[in-house]
Amino acid sequence: MEKYNNLMSELDEENLNMIAKQLPDLTDKNLNNIKKKFRDKTMNKKGKFKKRIITGLSTAACICVAFIGVVNINTSFAAQLIDIPAIGTITKLVTIDKLALNDRYREIYIEIPAIEGIEDAKAQEEINSILKQRGIAVYDKALENSDKLKDESEKAGFLSSMPEIVNQSYTVIRNDEDILSFKVVTTKIRASGYETAHFYNVDLRNSKLLKLSDLFNKDYDYISVINNEIISKMKEAIKKEDAGFFIEHFTTIDDNTNFYINEEGNLVIVFNEYEIAAGYMGMPEFIIDTSLFNNNISGLGYYLK
Repeated sequence: MEKYNNLMSELDEENLNMIAKQLPDLTDKNLNNIKKKFRDKTMNKKGKFKKRIITGLSTAACICVAFIGVVNINTSFAAQLIDIPAIGTITKLVTIDKLALNDRYREIYIEIPAIEGIEDAKAQEEINSILKQRGIAVYDKALENSDKLKDESEKAGFLSSMPEIVNQSYTVIRNDEDILSFKVVTTKIRASGYETAHFYNVDLRNSKLLKLSDLFNKDYDYISVINNEIISKMKEAIKKEDAGFFIEHFTTIDDNTNFYINEEGNLVIVFNEYEIAAGYMGMPEFIIDTSLFNNNISGLGYYLK
């Protein structure tokens, strides 16, 4: 059995580098992460690995041979190897539906994402239901606005008018063994355009969609701490860069405020376009140093560094 462990270990150090050469978009950071995950699977969990070898020895031998023959691998197959569950992250975000309508009064395109791979199936279903309902609501609102625009144009005798343009898409921010963070952005354009977003942070260890308050101990006044830090950063940016913040428009964050945890383990607070700043500043983000919270981070905030 040991020879199979050795073969898989050799793949970690040698053959993955060959695969990487077939994938020019693969960064060193991604490759190192893949190697670490593969090493964890093969070296740190030998008992579990050996059990699989015993129950499927011939299959494992074939797999090893296939990997060792990776020198002549093509790009397509290399990409599939990088994406297998044993190497990559199992939890992922996929598009489950697209709502679209395009005529002279509207251009609506809505992508609705869903999460796959959460251990708690019920929690996954609940989160996906939220994502679907919000996507449908955006579509329905765009349809309502465009129908109103159509009626007004026809009553005024106009043969054409500027269409209602609404687009919704999503972007993954972070996906590792601890957390899946992503944002769903809605862009609306008529005479001018603006963006709004919902940020989602899924605690994968506990199968839970996180709120900001979940990160802190009960009765801790995290709101005041974050408010003060945001105001301080806005003042500093205005002084140094003449930034277009409207401090007087900022009142307070709350449990529905957009946020995510960056790779450095710091909290990032995000505001929608025009919410507290001029449009040219887009969606302002404020990195809140975790040290400000002292010992008031809750058990669900374990990924804050």
